[in-house]
Amino acid sequence: MGRILVVKVRATVASFRRPLDHNYQRTLPMPSPTTLIGIAAAALGFSDRELWASHSPLRHLKVSVLMNGEPGFTRDMWTVLKIKGNKIAERSPYFRELLFFPRYTLLYGGDEDLLCRLEKAFRDPAYPLSLGREDELMLVDDIVMAEAQDGESRFHGTVLSGDIRQMKGVQVVLKSAAALRPILVETLPLQFRVDERGIRHPERITPLSFLPLGTEMIVPTVKALKWQGRNFAWLNS
Repeated sequence: MGRILVVKVRATVASFRRPLDHNYQRTLPMPSPTTLIGIAAAALGFSDRELWASHSPLRHLKVSVLMNGEPGFTRDMWTVLKIKGNKIAERSPYFRELLFFPRYTLLYGGDEDLLCRLEKAFRDPAYPLSLGREDELMLVDDIVMAEAQDGESRFHGTVLSGDIRQMKGVQVVLKSAAALRPILVETLPLQFRVDERGIRHPERITPLSFLPLGTEMIVPTVKALKWQGRNFAWLNS
């Protein structure tokens, strides 16, 4: 239990590139922990170096996310122009997966003073807010300071820390008339370290399980919180 900041958002298009993809850039179905923290940093006006500094208050910000609807999906082909000697030397095509009209609930927890500061920032952000790439702007539909309750270890349309395939006692409950979609497990960083050259280095790399919206998972080993009937768990606590 505890105070949480709830931010409902939507976008026309979004993509969350899986880190090892290059010529074919697949998207995660929901934003990762570092993306969620990055959105908070953009609202507050933090630079990348300020965000990941050892003394940054956002390093202790707890995050989670809920999917509020099944987004559309497509693949788009892009062309990268490689220039040498002021001339186009090569054209390199690649495909990128895109999500259309995604809707999410972003959940933040931690120090209440920071949450109040963040609530104010989301109402009047310092920088434009985006889901994924900088040009994929998001709209904020609602912002609420709320109280999370103890939840049940039954999850759908959210992300859990750990590889669900290796967790004990997991059960699958198919929701009626739901499309059966696979569970995605991806190893991702929970934070970064920025060196003197401004280059980011991943830290606290961990597997994360992205659960589809239409399949409910009973995961008894995960401590759950609840808000408005949806169960979630902190990804970086």
